[in-house]
Amino acid sequence: MKRSARRTGGRHGEGPAEGFRPVGSVLDDVLQALKLETRFAAAEATDRWATTVGPKVLARTRCVGVRDGELLVEVKGAVWMGHLAVLRQGILDQMNRTLEPDQRLRAIRFVPMRSKEVIER
Repeated sequence: MKRSARRTGGRHGEGPAEGFRPVGSVLDDVLQALKLETRFAAAEATDRWATTVGPKVLARTRCVGVRDGELLVEVKGAVWMGHLAVLRQGILDQMNRTLEPDQRLRAIRFVPMRSKEVIER
């Protein structure tokens, strides 16, 4: 059975049929839609939180993620929320020194921890 030239993209030696795109360009679009670069940057920033703040702060906080360059951190307790608010700029500066330029944060936002569960580390 003979295949249609239109279905296979043309006869031997001809370019692709109208409407078809190279796989590479389709994959670029798919990867861009998945926002993997943003997710990798967020993962890197949350990893840096742990190494930047140390075990005492880490035991009372949980990084939720990054959105539009802002690191969102849940904090257990109002006292720690106030303490971290004072230290915020220093933590931000230290984290940004270790992140790649395209991964740097513009801010850190502290919010009360949503769940009542105890963080075990």
